[in-house]
Amino acid sequence: MKIRITLFCIFSILIIALLFNFEALSQEAEPTITEFKVQAMYRAAKLIWKAKGDPKNALTVQILRADTFEAGPYKEVGRVNIIPGKSAYEYIDKTMGAESKYYYKLIVKENNESFGPLPTRPYFSPPAT
Repeated sequence: MKIRITLFCIFSILIIALLFNFEALSQEAEPTITEFKVQAMYRAAKLIWKAKGDPKNALTVQILRADTFEAGPYKEVGRVNIIPGKSAYEYIDKTMGAESKYYYKLIVKENNESFGPLPTRPYFSPPAT
């Protein structure tokens, strides 16, 4: 009789643990970043995104750029901290060298989420006056 009660308790604990773990996994499934866009500028690119929800801890977004090819290689061009209480973010990349197409990705360092790549071709002719 004691063995059956012990097995029942162990089985119940396992089921409860699985249910809690499933709930935690389903909460993590939502992306951290939404509405990621890249806008071409004069000799620059403006990256815009929104942080979904209100993170409990600060997160770091790594900004990567590939020159010419969507497949890469990608190099880090900047970092932005996502902080509680702020939802809209932007980053302006002014480090372009040649007139070509560039691709951008965002990586959330703490959970390795990846967003993009998104292409842009900045303007290299001066704006009309």
